[in-house]
Amino acid sequence: MTTILLLVFLPLFFLSTVASGLYFLVVLPGRWRVPYEESLALLDSDDRDELERADRLLGQAVNAGPRGKGLSRIRFAQAYVRAMLGTYEPARYAAAATVLDELVAADGHSAHTAYLELWVQSRLDNHDRVTDLYAEQRELLDGRPDSRRIAAVSHLQLAVGHWRRRETDGALHHFDRVRELGELTERIPPEVNDLQLVKGVQAVFDGRTDEARDAFADARRRSAERGVPTAQAELGLLACDWADGDPGQLGEWLERLAQEVERELTDLPANPGGASAESGADEDSDADSDADTDTDTDADADADADAKERSRTAELLRTGIALLRLIALVREWSRRPALSGAPSAADFAEFDARVDAVRAADPELGDAALVGGLVRYYFALSQPEREQALAVLDGGTELAKGIMLPEVLDLMERERALGGEGDAISRYLALVTEFLDDPDRSPEDRAQYRRLKARFTRFQDAEGIEEGAVPTQRSAPDDHRRRSQALRRRIELIVYPRVRDLPDDAPAKLALRELLADLDRASGVYAEGAEVLQSAEQKLITSTGAILLPEEPEENA
Repeated sequence: MTTILLLVFLPLFFLSTVASGLYFLVVLPGRWRVPYEESLALLDSDDRDELERADRLLGQAVNAGPRGKGLSRIRFAQAYVRAMLGTYEPARYAAAATVLDELVAADGHSAHTAYLELWVQSRLDNHDRVTDLYAEQRELLDGRPDSRRIAAVSHLQLAVGHWRRRETDGALHHFDRVRELGELTERIPPEVNDLQLVKGVQAVFDGRTDEARDAFADARRRSAERGVPTAQAELGLLACDWADGDPGQLGEWLERLAQEVERELTDLPANPGGASAESGADEDSDADSDADTDTDTDADADADADAKERSRTAELLRTGIALLRLIALVREWSRRPALSGAPSAADFAEFDARVDAVRAADPELGDAALVGGLVRYYFALSQPEREQALAVLDGGTELAKGIMLPEVLDLMERERALGGEGDAISRYLALVTEFLDDPDRSPEDRAQYRRLKARFTRFQDAEGIEEGAVPTQRSAPDDHRRRSQALRRRIELIVYPRVRDLPDDAPAKLALRELLADLDRASGVYAEGAEVLQSAEQKLITSTGAILLPEEPEENA
């Protein structure tokens, strides 16, 4: 019986096993393999209709229930064809990314899926994802040369975004990644090299000195790594130490920078582009040499433009350094001990040399005249020296980048209004004449004013004010206070050129101060009698004449 059962069931079992194997190994895979293989023949097409048909076939293949590697291959092909359809319908890029996410979640990244995801994410402008993916899967992606270019494009896009938002560190980070990738480096703007400098300058103006110092130090490191001059970064670091640094040490630092800039200017080609002219002389030789000449000419033009830019930057640096060296010397003088005396002849020789250096660096810059004129004005020992300093300042206002400081212009205007001692005598004579013609004056005062006028007339400037004085009307007692104040101001202007250089305890200044005080007191009590005020005015005018001409005895008038 057992034998009969075996003979019956064994063939049936064998047939069912064979049928199951044929179903699972042939019939079921055929349901997805056929549309899958048909779609593969369409993937290389650029025709939208064929790509749409391939997408439908792959959808049928997925619905057929494939498993394992078969499902992974179908999903990858589906992501690929949808990525291609994104060229015609950008929304398909997102559909491709969704399929890739499912595929990667199930099987992880391979070289093919990593590259396709990189490409799709770049089309979606998900540049952060592109750069992160390249960093994560660099070993898989470096085998595809286009992957480096795709990552470089995304880094450039991110860098530009940071740059527009003035996020210096972010922009520099992505520009550095572009340089590391070695792709599209020509798209990096030349101004990128100045980003850290700009950041440092802004931090200095904002009072963030530590942050500025870090930015300039990083800029110096970057310049050194690229083999370009570091003078700009060094100047920024010096600016961070300017407020609290020792002027002497700062001056030495500036001198080293000046020497570095001069070496850079010396190393620059004297006639960039000269080679271009020589190559152009052979342009009629033949077609091949013409092409070579055009290439050389373009290269020479780029080199010429670069050399001109470097030369312009170096010249600006030379001007700035020369000006800072001049200011550093003045600051060094200001830190000398009290009562140590005025600068010596050697000091002024060094000072003049630095002024000349600023003027030589930029003849149209008024700063040399500004600093030179003000220092000479401050240390002037006589009226001629002061007038010479004022002439320097006046010349500085006529330059293209001349002196514009309101305080300096006001100083010059006041000096012009005061004039010299000859102008003071002319104004004094006008004042004496007014008092001489005043009908309120006593005969004794009028005689005194006549003697003063006769004494000073021979010293009047030939081009001074007119001889005639304004007639004086009798004034009410209430007007005398205002008249006394006006007289006080006129006397101060008249004697200023003579007493300006005298110490505060000089006898002439003490006497003048006391007489002006008497005038104020007399004006205050004028109601008690006009004689008190007139007597004070007469003494003040007589004393003013003694200050102007102290060597002339009054009786010789």
